[in-house]
This record gives sequence, structure tokens and C-alpha cells, in this order.
Amino acid sequence: MNRFEGLGKPSTLAAGSLFLIGGILDQILRLTPDPIGELVQTPFYAARSLLLLAGALLLMLSLVSLYVRRAKQIRQFGFSAAVVAGTGTILISGLFWAQAFLYPTLGRVAPGILDGGDRPGSFAFGLLLTSSVFGVGWSLVGIAILRARVYRVVPAVLILLGGVVSLLPVSTLGQAVLGLGLVLLAFSPTSRKHEGPQRH
Repeated sequence: MNRFEGLGKPSTLAAGSLFLIGGILDQILRLTPDPIGELVQTPFYAARSLLLLAGALLLMLSLVSLYVRRAKQIRQFGFSAAVVAGTGTILISGLFWAQAFLYPTLGRVAPGILDGGDRPGSFAFGLLLTSSVFGVGWSLVGIAILRARVYRVVPAVLILLGGVVSLLPVSTLGQAVLGLGLVLLAFSPTSRKHEGPQRH
């Protein structure tokens, strides 16, 4: 067992837990009637953003360890999925960093950018690109896990569903669903694909 394999379950469990909690906090914040420009200045939003940022950083380690451990089973499709998911994870890490450290300042000096009333085209495109690459990448990872048949079906389906829901650029509900799938994946026993009886 190499160092990445040893870090696989702990990083997957930690990333999934942080995404799940951060996503739930985000959904609670969205129930409030306050504009985003005001919400981003609250300690509650800061906690939510830092949890999602930490989860995204750990998610990269989880993805690498998952691929290293299951490279033979997920094969070329899994490699392509990991590349796209890794790119999306890097992008969304930058988004969560901005939400944790930049958005509070924008909420004070330029709230219209966050509230959508004065959003530049490049900013809107960046949000769309980030959610698209991240969502497609993790959807492909879920499909790769399903095809490999080395983990239980439920975690793989939740990871796939989390990727699909993450295509929505204005919500972290997808990250919460993905987080639940990762937590279940960390506890999921592995099983070898049935190859039929051996003949001599």
C-alpha cells in the first residue's frame, strides 16, 4: 500500500463530511430573505465558505488516492473522468477561496455584483465554467465507479447525482449530495467484479 492509498478513506470521509455540512449551511442561508451582499458579511457565511474550501482541498487528495487505488478497474474512462473532475475541483477551490476571503469585501463595496444586478459577463462566465467542469467531472467519476463495480451502488449514484446537481452555478446543493456520496463511499466495502468460474 502506497501513501495515497493509505490517505484514501480518511481524505474521502473528511472531504465528504465538510461538503455535506457546508452545503447544509448554505441551504439554511438561502432561506433568509437578506440579499447576498449582506449574507456574505456574516460569520455564518464565513464558516460555510471555509468548510467548503477545506472540503474542496481534501477532495483533490481523495480523487488522487481513489484513482491510484482503482486505476486498473476504472481504466481509461476513469482516468479521463479523474482529469476532468480534478480540473473542476481546482476551479471550485478557487471559487470557495473567493467566497471566503473576497466576497465579504465585495458585499461592502459592490453588493450589486453578488446580488446579480450588476454582474460582469466575465464573472458570470467564470461561475458557469466552474460549475460545468466540476459537475461534469464528478458525474463522470460516479459513472466510472459504477462501471468498475468495486464499490456499492448507492455511493456511486449519489456521487453521480451530486455532479449533475452541481451543474447549477448558484447552489451548493450538489456539493452536499456529493458529500453524502463520499461519506458513504468511505465506509463502503469493496467487492471484486465477478469473473465467473475458472476453467482448467
